[in-house]
Amino acid sequence: MTIDRPTAVRATRDALWVGLLPAAWLVLAPWWGALGTDSAHAYWHAWQQDLYGPGPGSPDAYSYSPLFAQVLRPLTLLPWPVFLAVWSLVLGAALWWLLRPLDGAWRWLALGYTVPAAVAIGNIEPLLAVAAVVGMQRPAAWAFPLLTKVTPGLGPVWFAVRGEWRRCALALGATLALVAASAVLDPSLWERWVAFLADSSGTTRVRYLPLPLRLVLAVLLVAWAARSGRRWLVPVAMVFAMPLWSSGVLLLLAAVPRLRRGPGDVVGAGAGGLRRSPGRRLGGRTPAAVS
Repeated sequence: MTIDRPTAVRATRDALWVGLLPAAWLVLAPWWGALGTDSAHAYWHAWQQDLYGPGPGSPDAYSYSPLFAQVLRPLTLLPWPVFLAVWSLVLGAALWWLLRPLDGAWRWLALGYTVPAAVAIGNIEPLLAVAAVVGMQRPAAWAFPLLTKVTPGLGPVWFAVRGEWRRCALALGATLALVAASAVLDPSLWERWVAFLADSSGTTRVRYLPLPLRLVLAVLLVAWAARSGRRWLVPVAMVFAMPLWSSGVLLLLAAVPRLRRGPGDVVGAGAGGLRRSPGRRLGGRTPAAVS
């Protein structure tokens, strides 16, 4: 018995709809009453303690650059439940924007599987995915991953391999300019962040592959993607380059639909299967390069 592609696509979609609520329950149930405490609470609590006092892996340990904490500081003045609500809305809006190029049914499915995980963990992966998309047109956006997770900031590698030296310089120059502006407020915090990262080196190993090996694989993947023009592989490489691996890193793949919206790219799946459309979203509208 042969199953044609449209039937297989419909069956896959229907199976995903059936599994959506159980999957959301499996993600949210362990966090019920403790949403966001894995990461978001550390951001909110950062200035209520010695910024880099708690060691790597400690509860509420803050591990990003001083700049991220400085930018977020006004929001941390809110009560924790209000901060969590605002932060969750930001993450949800980021995922909505990233997944908007998908065909309607697939978009809602993707949101149904990604938003609960993003809210439960409260980490910045959806914002890193946004930076990967925006950074292709506005290289300064790569300062965000470089000054938070550090190792997934692979945009300069993409530009260098493609010989786009001006864009590479813009990405690195914007990062250095932000560091300089932040250091004016408290240069000692930057020294302490570097020391914190050095102390964190022992926590970046997982039972699969150590970070140095994953970084080599990530750089090679980005280099190949840059030579072949496959922008959508950049977030895949970022997954490999994340300092710590968990299921949350897969949220970076939410950048793929927007990065595949070039001529001839697959941008969605309807009942009839995957369709190719030159620069068009399934549904007929022609989007801008980055909207």
